[in-house]
Amino acid sequence: MHEFAERGIASHWKYKSSEKFSDLSWKEYDWLRDLVEIIEAGNSPEHYYEFTKLQMFQENVFCFTPKGAVIKLPKNATPIDFAYAVHTKVGDSAVGCNINGRESTLQSELKNGDMIEIITSKNASPSLHWLSSSKTGKARASIKRYWHDKSLENTKVKEKSYKSTIVVDLPHKPGALGNISSLIGLNQGNILNVEMLKRKKDYLQFSFDLQIKDLKNFTNLISQIKQNNLNFKIIRHKQKKNALIRRIFENFKRN
Repeated sequence: MHEFAERGIASHWKYKSSEKFSDLSWKEYDWLRDLVEIIEAGNSPEHYYEFTKLQMFQENVFCFTPKGAVIKLPKNATPIDFAYAVHTKVGDSAVGCNINGRESTLQSELKNGDMIEIITSKNASPSLHWLSSSKTGKARASIKRYWHDKSLENTKVKEKSYKSTIVVDLPHKPGALGNISSLIGLNQGNILNVEMLKRKKDYLQFSFDLQIKDLKNFTNLISQIKQNNLNFKIIRHKQKKNALIRRIFENFKRN
């Protein structure tokens, strides 16, 4: 009954719950309860800041935002950890900080009762060097995720593809079409369209519309076609040519 009177509903919940509570958890509760009593008593902010510096235990560090919100961090945490605890976007855009009104580095070690103001910039990005200074899993994971996502974006930007058309004369032999198709595939060419243009006595003429990501592979493909003694030609601007023909035809129909 005495514990219920002292700690109220929280103690009653502990008694009824099957969950185990460590002594550390109840120390945190006692500290927060006493801090609330000081604040409700109407004492000046300096009093409860001083209280936090004296009463908090060593396993964690409790710091304040400029608006008075409490942020719990592990011992030896830095403003980097504080920024990511506030919000991932705050951490990603952090460029500096003020600790208790004084300009400090983001790698500074935080102490109980410190008031932290994070300075941000829209053009900033987290540094990979922060990984050695950050203590929380959230901060480290967020930094790694930022650069992982950034590398994926850069890869997508760098990826280029080229389109070209190859017209090849193939002999009347079984498997000739399959062989040239395999040759294109081995050189990482993507066949967009295949069309037979001519059917002659000695050969069949096919047109291959290709998508190419690496010009070196395309060069190798051309070299291998030559080695097979096949007659061919390359049409680099087939789409533009077809578009021009369509425009001429449309104008002819109007007239």
